[in-house]
Amino acid sequence: MTNHNENHNIDEIDLNRLFSCIWRGKIFIISLSIVFIFFASMHLQTAERKYTVEYKLKPVGENQQDSSFANFGGFASFAGFELPSNSNNDFKIFKELISSVEVSEMIFANKEIIKNIYAKEWDTSLNDFSAPPKGKFQTLIEEVKRTLTGDIDESYMPPSPKRLAIFISKNIKIIDEKETGFLSIKAETSKPDILLSLIISTTEASDQIMRQRYINFSTEPLAFYKEKLTTSRSREHREALAELIGKEEQKLMFASRGKYFTAEPYINPTISFYPTAPKPMLILLLSLIIGLFTGCGMVLIRAAIAKDNS
Repeated sequence: MTNHNENHNIDEIDLNRLFSCIWRGKIFIISLSIVFIFFASMHLQTAERKYTVEYKLKPVGENQQDSSFANFGGFASFAGFELPSNSNNDFKIFKELISSVEVSEMIFANKEIIKNIYAKEWDTSLNDFSAPPKGKFQTLIEEVKRTLTGDIDESYMPPSPKRLAIFISKNIKIIDEKETGFLSIKAETSKPDILLSLIISTTEASDQIMRQRYINFSTEPLAFYKEKLTTSRSREHREALAELIGKEEQKLMFASRGKYFTAEPYINPTISFYPTAPKPMLILLLSLIIGLFTGCGMVLIRAAIAKDNS
């Protein structure tokens, strides 16, 4: 019992001493916190303001996209064709296409978008892209990196579909909304108009690729069924083939003329009214907390060193 009380008293004395040290160093702690807040404020003064761009898509209406071939699996097996269908898998493929080189190649035809995205590399005097000039600090960092990692100095690579695909993957987030099955495409950027134009271009290019694939793939099976219709003797068989051909030709017409084929926006694209990054209050609060903890730690370390020397 006595030992327990003694340990309790020792802990209480140590705790009192701890708070006493912090209290004696309160001026230093407060001053250091103010310094941290000052540097955080300086960062906020020069930090690039970023806005959130959002574009939401849903599958094109099921009545338009349901493949009429789905009800004629027996015919497809007999013919040896794997007939096309617009299902959830098409929507998944559409999602993957957005950040593909195939889509970037189509977007690359729009030189204005490319010039806006890689504005720092566009040389008006040459009317072409060139390596942007490097500052002394950037050159020093690259030299240190090469020394530490052994990497060779990579030569400048002008904008290309592959670079654009990498840019899209890094700067555009594609989110599957599990509750609805829709897609939410987001980007946080200081140039929201340019990114919004890029997002819309990528979705249109992806939709165009899906459309063309469907048209190309359905032509051969459809021609086969038309041929079978002319040679079939069974009335039920001819009626089924005629219905199949009619529905599929209607869908092909939609694929050729419809505005959207795989995905369509269900909400107009939006750009946040105010910047969403950086978050000033969060940065200032974190700087205050870091300043307080750093100040307390330095005060306690200094007290411990003074105690050991005494």
